Amino acid sequence: MVTSATAGTFVEYYDFAIYGSLAPVLATVFFPEFDSVTALLSTFAVFAVAFVARPLGGLIWGPVGDRIGRKRTLSIIIVMISLATVLIGLIPSYSAIGLAAPVVLILLRLVQGLSAGGEIAGASIFVAEHAHANRRGALVSWIQVATTGAFLSGIVVAAALAAFLPAEAMQSWGWRLPFLLAGPLGIVGLYIRLKVAETPEFESIRKAGKDVRHPLRSTLRDTANLKQIGVAAAYYMPVMVSFYLIMTFMPSYLKSQMKFSATASLSIILVAGAVQLVCVPLFGRLSDALGRRVVLRLATGGFILLTYPAFVMLQSGRVVLSVAGLLLLAIPTAAAQANALQAGLERFPAAIRFTASAATFGLLSAIFGGTAPYVSTFLGEATGSALIPGFYLVLTIIPSFIVSFFASETAREPLR
Repeated sequence: MVTSATAGTFVEYYDFAIYGSLAPVLATVFFPEFDSVTALLSTFAVFAVAFVARPLGGLIWGPVGDRIGRKRTLSIIIVMISLATVLIGLIPSYSAIGLAAPVVLILLRLVQGLSAGGEIAGASIFVAEHAHANRRGALVSWIQVATTGAFLSGIVVAAALAAFLPAEAMQSWGWRLPFLLAGPLGIVGLYIRLKVAETPEFESIRKAGKDVRHPLRSTLRDTANLKQIGVAAAYYMPVMVSFYLIMTFMPSYLKSQMKFSATASLSIILVAGAVQLVCVPLFGRLSDALGRRVVLRLATGGFILLTYPAFVMLQSGRVVLSVAGLLLLAIPTAAAQANALQAGLERFPAAIRFTASAATFGLLSAIFGGTAPYVSTFLGEATGSALIPGFYLVLTIIPSFIVSFFASETAREPLR
């Protein structure tokens, strides 16, 4: 059950990882080389395009998931994500077809965003509705293990290609290989998903005739649901900027701002990412034992206290201190990841759970997640301060810290 849910999530985030890791190469492949910073910003802007489409994807796939079931919806989504990713690997370069290259890239990123709009919410619901209440947090946290593992895999694949291929080969055809790899990954993921049964909770509401004909309308018309959307957003928010700051922005930050070599940058990211990967399921168990509110408080309080010293260490120019600095960000990120998905979906009744969760997560991803690399790069260039991404991160965390003292507890409770 967990393997089935995480399969598609891995494919989705693998794509985002390779896109972020290959951003400097993609900038020269798909955009004119007038200015390297402008080209890189354009590449990160296209990265954000998929996130802009996520709220629409959530509004599409959420109601579909609440109407036809979690399993069927997630199977369709993994096909779309995989196909769009493979097609990106087949796009001719800017030098070959001109402006058509970035246009096609944007269109395929839109398709990815639409499909991804329902993936992580649907996968977490699929696990939660199968899980026992006392283990729900621990099991759902494995969805975030898949996201972190996918990002690390994408970074390693991109780095390995850059290390073993000459620069000309990397720019002409080497960058395509990681995208094409999404094809077989998607086939395996689809096979696994088709082998698993629908969730008992969805089957029960369908057989009892308690499913809702218009889930989105029902969600938005009920003020109680709107209040729960606000609380769910407070749990989702700490993941948004922090995760993409580490996994997508940091590879470029360490090389361009801190002047580390590609090998040193990769080593720093991998060490921090490996610790983050191990910590996620541990914090998932902690969220079952201590409750969602306590773990939210730990995560947000950790960011508020540790972000400034983390960025000071990152600016030291020394690998060991930079690893320590990134770990100061990775550990509270792991706590936020491990706690967010289950705490959000637990706020909603089964008949609208997919719709409300996907729409909320998708909207926040569009506003804060996908834009994090772009905003951080832009603010850094505009202010000349290498600390500014840290201040931006803390600013997005504070509302969630406040909510952690007022939200009701949902850990170990039966799903609504």
